[in-house]
Amino acid sequence: MNLDMRVGQRLEQRQVLSLQTIQSLNILQMSTADLNDLVRDELLENPTLEMGTEAPDAPTQAEREERIHEQIIEETTPEAKTEVGETYEEVYDFLQRNTDIDDFAPRNGRVAQDGEPDAKQEAFNQVAAPGEQLADHLLEQLRMREVDELDWPLLEAIIYSLDERGYLEYPLEDLCKSFDGRYTMEEVEWALGLVQSLEPAGVGARDLAECLLLQIGKDDPDYPRLKKLLTEHWEDVLKNRLPKIAKDMGIGIEEVKLLIDLLGSLNPHPGALYSDVPTQMVVPDVIIEEDETGKLRVKLTRENLPRLAISPTYLKMLEGRKGDKATLSFVKGKLNQARALMDAIDQRQSTLERVANEILKRQEDFMYEGLSGLKPMKMQDIADELGIHHSTVWRAVYGKYMQTPQGIKAMNTFFTGGLPKDDGETSREAVKEKVKEIVDAEDKKKPLSDMAIAQLLDKAGIKASRRVVTKYREELGIPDSRVRRAH
Repeated sequence: MNLDMRVGQRLEQRQVLSLQTIQSLNILQMSTADLNDLVRDELLENPTLEMGTEAPDAPTQAEREERIHEQIIEETTPEAKTEVGETYEEVYDFLQRNTDIDDFAPRNGRVAQDGEPDAKQEAFNQVAAPGEQLADHLLEQLRMREVDELDWPLLEAIIYSLDERGYLEYPLEDLCKSFDGRYTMEEVEWALGLVQSLEPAGVGARDLAECLLLQIGKDDPDYPRLKKLLTEHWEDVLKNRLPKIAKDMGIGIEEVKLLIDLLGSLNPHPGALYSDVPTQMVVPDVIIEEDETGKLRVKLTRENLPRLAISPTYLKMLEGRKGDKATLSFVKGKLNQARALMDAIDQRQSTLERVANEILKRQEDFMYEGLSGLKPMKMQDIADELGIHHSTVWRAVYGKYMQTPQGIKAMNTFFTGGLPKDDGETSREAVKEKVKEIVDAEDKKKPLSDMAIAQLLDKAGIKASRRVVTKYREELGIPDSRVRRAH
C-alpha cells in the first residue's frame, strides 16, 4: 500500500452561491417586519446608507442595471484630484463636517444637541405601559389579608405555578416535596384554597370542572346540582350523555340542558384577562384591488418598506484616490454593501410581485367566491410558470400576507392539494368548507354520520371517502355524530 503524499491538480466545475445571492435569498424570505429590523441595523452600522425622502416605485431591470452602473466606483488615475485630503486627520475632519453619522449615534439625554427631541426617547414614549400581571394581581390581594410571613413562600410558589389560563400547572404533591418537609400536605391544600378564594374567580383550579365550580357561589340555589354535575357527571357532559345524566340526577333533560347552559356562561380561562401576550398586527405585503376597469390587480404595499438611498457625500469622496487609503477602502466596502442591500430589496419586490400575480391568475375564483372557489395549486406550478426554483416560491410567500376581497390571508394558504370532482379537482379547503356547511344544516336530533356526509359530498360531485370526511371533520374541530346529537 502506497501512503506517500502527492500534490496534483484537478479540473472540475462546481456551483457555488455568491454572498450577494445568499443575501438576496435571505431577504426574499424575510417578512416586512424582519426586513425593517434589518434595514434599521444596517442604517446604524453603514454610514454610506441613508433614508430616502420619497417612496419610488420599484425600478425595472433596465433601470436597476443603469443605477448600478452609475454608482460603480471606477478606478481613477493617480493624478486625479480630491477634496477629501491626504492625511487621516484631514479625511476624518471631512467626514465629521459632511456626514450625518451623528444622527445614528445613541444619545444619553432626552434632547439632541440641536435642541430637537431625541428620536429614541420619543419612540419609548409611544410604547404602551405593560398591563398588570396575574401574579402581581393575586399577591396584591394577599397583602391586604392577614397572612403569616411563614406562609408567604408557599403562597408565592403556588401563584407562580399558575399558567396563562390561571390553572395550577403542577400537582400539589410536587409542590409539597419541593419544600423538603417544610410544609405538610394539609398546609399546601390550605394555601391553594386561599389562592382559589382570590379574584378572578376560578383561578388556581387544577382542571376545567374545578375552575367552573369555583365560579359558582355557594349561595346559588343551583349550586348543589351544578356541583354534582361537575364532580360526578362531567365525563357524561363532555360526551353528550344527557339522558344518563337526567336519570342519575332524577331530573328532566330540559333541566340538564339549563344547567349546562349556566356552565357555558362562565369563564373557562380566568387568568387570560391578565395575559401579557402582545397582540400581533398583521401587515399585508400584497394587496389585491380592482382597477378602473373593475379587473383585479396586484399592488405591493411599498409604504411599509424602508426607503433607502446612498449618501452622495461618500460617492464624492471616492472621485479621487489622494485620501487615506484605509479610510477610502472602508468607505468603498460600505458602499458596495449598501448597493447590494438595495438591489436585494428590489429583487425581493420583483419576485414577490411576479409570484403574487401568478397566484391571482390561478385563484381569481377565490377572490370572488371565497373558500368554495379555492383551486388546488402547488408551488411547483408557480415555479414552472415563472421559470424559477420551487424553493424561491417558498421563500417569496413565507411569512407574508395578502389582502384580498375575502380578507387578509397568509400567502402559503393558497397552496393546497385537492380531491377529484366531476368537472376536475377541488381544493381540500373547499371540501372542508362544504363539510362544515353540511353539518351546520343537519337535523341536530338526527346528526349525520361521516358516511352520510360522504354520500352528500358525492351527490355534489366531490369524491371523498368516509375516512377523508372523518379527517377533515376532526381538523375542523367538529365532534362526531353522537356528541352533536340534541336531546
